[in-house]
Amino acid sequence: MNARISSTLGNRNPILAGFLRLFVFSLLMAAFGFHPAQAQTAAYVSNGSSNNVSVIDVASNTVTATIPVGHFPVGVVVAPDGELAYVTNFFDGTISIIDTSTNTVTSTINLGAGSGPSLLAITPDGKRAYVQCRLCNPGVRVIDTATNAVVGPAIPVSSINSFGIADAPNGRSIYVTGGDSANVSVISTVNNAVTATMSVPGEPLEIAFSPDGGRAYVANLLTNAVNVIDTSTNTLSGTITVGNAPESLAMTPNGAFVYVLNAGDGTVSAIDTSTNSVVATIAVENLPPDSEGIRLIPPEGTIAIANLSSPFAAFSIDNLVINNNLHEQGEFTLGANTGGIDLAHQPLTLTVNNFSLTIPAGSFRQVGGNTHFVFNGTVNGLSVNFNLKAVNGSTTQFTYVVNVHGVTIGGPNPPTVGLKIGHNSGTTIAPF
Repeated sequence: MNARISSTLGNRNPILAGFLRLFVFSLLMAAFGFHPAQAQTAAYVSNGSSNNVSVIDVASNTVTATIPVGHFPVGVVVAPDGELAYVTNFFDGTISIIDTSTNTVTSTINLGAGSGPSLLAITPDGKRAYVQCRLCNPGVRVIDTATNAVVGPAIPVSSINSFGIADAPNGRSIYVTGGDSANVSVISTVNNAVTATMSVPGEPLEIAFSPDGGRAYVANLLTNAVNVIDTSTNTLSGTITVGNAPESLAMTPNGAFVYVLNAGDGTVSAIDTSTNSVVATIAVENLPPDSEGIRLIPPEGTIAIANLSSPFAAFSIDNLVINNNLHEQGEFTLGANTGGIDLAHQPLTLTVNNFSLTIPAGSFRQVGGNTHFVFNGTVNGLSVNFNLKAVNGSTTQFTYVVNVHGVTIGGPNPPTVGLKIGHNSGTTIAPF
């Protein structure tokens, strides 16, 4: 999941900036015919000077909750399953973890006084969070999200004035923009070491990836451009001229457009990624020109979007056999507030009583079109065959058959069976 990071210019209010982005992108999606699924969606906005996080209901553009966190919250990112939001608190060196179902802080990670955590990203499988610490060398700290423990020493990067960090869709790399060091560092999630540093002249800030991870788009504040990086070679492959002082950008889920907020002239540039050219420029607000004298370091507010939990409208098990193997055949219908399922970017978790099995995001392959998905492989030493198919091409109704070999399942009979795909989930009782 990419952290949507923004520096704050002049006396611009960060909450208003969050509303602005939501409003702008809703206009753009309408203008370009992009129709997102009607998910139960919330925006989490950190408010540095207020020491809290605002929760915005995207459907109504209203603040539904205000959550106290630590001292000067900066970065915010939501886990891929939408259940937790992570917020960095710059001045007290902590990370607040918010349960999105209750909008309360349930845990706090202490990185140490003087570490200065600011921006962060989380891997697509949700297992690791990468936190940019302005004052620890500077560097990037790694958090194991299962234990909330810091993993290893800080990973050194080039600049304390970096304003962007994002994870590649394949989960194997973290990209950190170098800000006034005019470069981008690439961190391997395999060994948590910098594997490449590429020169990006100017001041690269926020970064976003194409859905396939083949290209990274970087807003470049000083050059009034968006740089395009070929991630297979980690080299610049193009430069797109946009408005004045581009500081923030976002990619549509289908990868068709990149929208760039130009803070210097109060416009949004819409980039068609098929041609890497600006196809529209929309005026949204008046902002003073950017300068090093007025840009706050660290930024005073950032924003992250969460698709919240959506229960299945229907879930049933047609056949369940438990012996030394598990055979399960079921069907489900997505709920009214679903954002759909995206097995390329969402893990799938199957539970039967005390048994739990998670197939990582990106493990399924498509067969015969985009409504039939198959996984044949090994998970935690178990041989797994999972076949998931839409009913007559439906986008909401699915059937599945799963076989897990060599598994022992205890607990009550009839067992409780659960299925979770991204933020969609359901449980039922199924006799066998």
